[in-house]
Order: sequence, then C-alpha cells, then structure tokens
Amino acid sequence: MAYSSFEKNILALLFVGVVAAGCATVPKPYSPASLPTGGPAPSTDIANINRGLVSAAAQPSSPAADYRIGPEDMLQITLYNIPGDTTATPRTIAVRVSQTGMINLPLLGELSVTGSTVSGLEEKLRQLYDKYIYNPQVGVLVSDFRQKVSIIGAVHKPGDFVISGPKTLIDLLAMAGGVTPAAGTQVHLYRRGPNGHENYVIDLLVLASNPGSYNDKNINQPLQAGDVVNVPQAGMFFVYGAVRTPGSYPVDRRYTLKQALAKAGGLDVDLASSEIAIYRRKDPKEEVQSISVDFDAVLAGSAVDLPIEADDIIVVPVSTLKYVWNKYLFQIIFGGVNIRSFIP
Repeated sequence: MAYSSFEKNILALLFVGVVAAGCATVPKPYSPASLPTGGPAPSTDIANINRGLVSAAAQPSSPAADYRIGPEDMLQITLYNIPGDTTATPRTIAVRVSQTGMINLPLLGELSVTGSTVSGLEEKLRQLYDKYIYNPQVGVLVSDFRQKVSIIGAVHKPGDFVISGPKTLIDLLAMAGGVTPAAGTQVHLYRRGPNGHENYVIDLLVLASNPGSYNDKNINQPLQAGDVVNVPQAGMFFVYGAVRTPGSYPVDRRYTLKQALAKAGGLDVDLASSEIAIYRRKDPKEEVQSISVDFDAVLAGSAVDLPIEADDIIVVPVSTLKYVWNKYLFQIIFGGVNIRSFIP
C-alpha cells in the first residue's frame, strides 16, 4: 500500500511520539514519605512532638560526607602533590560557589558542583586533573557554609536558616523552636529537584515518636539548599500535581472534590489525567486509604463528587499521553523542532 507524503509525515510523527514516550520522564507530582494520621494533634501530642524533636536534635549528626555543596558555599581545594610555586595552577585555591552552582578553576574552567558531596567532588576533580597532573591528590574542604532553607507555618520561629554541615528535617524543626499548639500532624517539604518541583509529606507523630525514624532518610529528610518546609495548621487539605496552584488550603467550609480542585485553580488541562487519587487516614492505627476517582465521570454526573475532609491529600497525576503530546509532538508539528533531538 502506497502512502502519500502527508501520510508518511504523520506516521513518522506518531513513531517519534512512541519513542519519546519511552524516553520521557513524566514529572511525578507527589513523593510521599509517610502519610498523615488525620485531624489536629491533641495538646498532649504537641508536647510529645516537641520533646521528641529536642531529643532527636541532640542525637549525633550525619557524617559530614553526606553534606551537599550548594550556592554561596566557600570551598578550599588543595592539590597535594604539586609544588607550591607552579605556574599552571595554585596548590591551594579558595573559590565560592556561584548562585547557579558553578565554580571556576585553573586548567579546568567552569564546573557545576551543586548537589555534590565533598568526597564526590574530590573524585570528580581527580579525574579531571588527571589529564594535566600525574596521579593528582585532591582535597576539598567547605570552609564557609552559606546554604539557606526556610520554614513556615505553625512553628515558634518561622524564617530562613543557614545550614552549616549536614542537617535534617528534625534539626530544622528544633531550630525553629518546635511546633505550636495550632499545628496539624503533618510536615510538608517542597524542593526543586532535577525533574522539577518535588513534594514530600511526613507524619509529625511518626517523626518525633519513633527513634528509628531519626536515621530513616525517607522520613527524617536530609535538607538541601533552597528547601521550604511548611508545618500547616490543623484543618487543611492539600492538592498536588497537575493543577494551576498546588498547595494547602483551609477546610473553612464543606468542600467537594470539584470545589477543592477549583480552589487550587482547576486542572491543568494540558497535563492532567482524569484518574485522581485522594489519600486519607482517619486513625493512626489504620492503613492509609487510597480513593481513586474518575474525574471525567464526576464531571459527567455519573460518579459521586466526594466530600473532602481535613488532612486529605488530593493528587492529580500527569497524563503520559498529554505530556508527550504537549512536550514533543505539538512542538514537532507546530514549532519546527528537529525530531532527531527526541530519539535516544
């Protein structure tokens, strides 16, 4: 069967779309560490949480090797096995990391160091200097810490904090003076990762009452430069994923799912999947309930528009088909994009 030139172009675009779908990393809107227990924390629990935070913060900190280099940190880099008077490169170099996470070194030029550990950067520099220096021995020291993280919400001392060395979520909560009586049972951590914004939800009661959680990096998250931690007040619901304005919202009246999503600016129609999940747990001893909702059916009136409860987490996943269409095929057809750039 012979195809016209137009049909061949369409088939080629569809093929590229399939390849792109296989290569694409679709953003994940929600990365749960542990889900909420639901409802406001009783005053006795708040007191126990704060005692647990103080106790946890007093535990030995993580090894310095876990520290991630970030913008504005000052680094001292030493090449141990070269003469001190060489003209090619100084034996010891002091350099501050730029706001974009770059440093500039003799012989090597600009390098990205954000997110590297000290040992990881030493190994990277050894490999790079090996082109110019026989068996280079490299040492890296963070001589001045400048990374900032922020904490907002129901804590006694909200604001920005400089983290010097490895710090965890528990450390930051303790630095902020603990949580207030108005706090709910959750901590929300917002982070810009390599694939965009990342969201984590951590159960405060688990964090502060379980000694095993102190060393669990999925719960007691190691902090990174630019992290924002939010301790919402009790009586909130949360919307993440493919919506216009994700975040936390007070349950100041009765909300249905449609109303809650409207409060979050509505769905991002270019990306949103119709399969929505609501995470709910009414009792700490019960498993988290995951409620799947076909939002197209809700809009059509053939499915119930569920009521939303305090501490509900609504997740609107990104549709893979919509993501590939908007990120790849639409640009190929209408934007003049070179299709070879999408082939792995």
